[in-house]
Amino acid sequence: MSDRQRTVKTAMADISRHGRPKSPAKPPVGRGPGAGWPKGSGSAHVFAAIHDAILTLDLRPGEDLDEASLVARFGVSRTPIREALIRLAGEGLVVLLPNRGARVAPIDLANIRGFFEALELCQRAVTRWAALRHRGADLLRIDATMAAFAAAADGDARDLGDLNRTFHNAIAAACGNVHIAAAYGRLLDEGIRLSRLALTYEAPLQADRHEHLARIVAQHRRLAASIRAQDADGAEALAAEHADLFRRRINRYLSASLAQEIRLATTL
Repeated sequence: MSDRQRTVKTAMADISRHGRPKSPAKPPVGRGPGAGWPKGSGSAHVFAAIHDAILTLDLRPGEDLDEASLVARFGVSRTPIREALIRLAGEGLVVLLPNRGARVAPIDLANIRGFFEALELCQRAVTRWAALRHRGADLLRIDATMAAFAAAADGDARDLGDLNRTFHNAIAAACGNVHIAAAYGRLLDEGIRLSRLALTYEAPLQADRHEHLARIVAQHRRLAASIRAQDADGAEALAAEHADLFRRRINRYLSASLAQEIRLATTL
């Protein structure tokens, strides 16, 4: 086992001990509704699985969610499916359609400016308060999640998005305000979808992907150090800088185009 693999394994074990949720495995197929799930837990497992599929873009923005297909996929009855979809709608990840089922919430360009305003405000708040209110266990969790992201920085964007969210949620858990932490968590979920688009699907941005991830890792380390030092002003400034790095990345993704590289032939 390499030093890097050992670091990831140790960090993820620390995260697990501090309650990081794990994505559920799929139940056995073809054994009837509810096969493979503990009694009464079907809705929670379906929620977690669909939640993960939405964030990783396995279920694309605007994609229809057919109840019958979900029943067949997860081996449960319609009731846990509907309960999970209602929960996901409450998280802003699913849109319920009257008499038409449900749909993955679209990524609305008209709301992106508002999203980044809210993200920066919440990120500054939770990071500042974490510097003022953290406890020893909070620092252990922040350090573990930071190390896991850094060790996996050359890995798959699916894992990086989840690890990044876990790091920032660890900071939010240390802020001492469950209401702002919950609002921030929802914004992080939406941010994962945007981040996965920029890091995975846009070819012109792949060349500087490593440099961008190195900046994220460096900022994570500075954030953790400021929180540990109880430097509230420094932590808040870094949180704003970190939000701006993400915003500039998405702006580059939205403005990237290969059209100028194409020469069109004209025939008369």
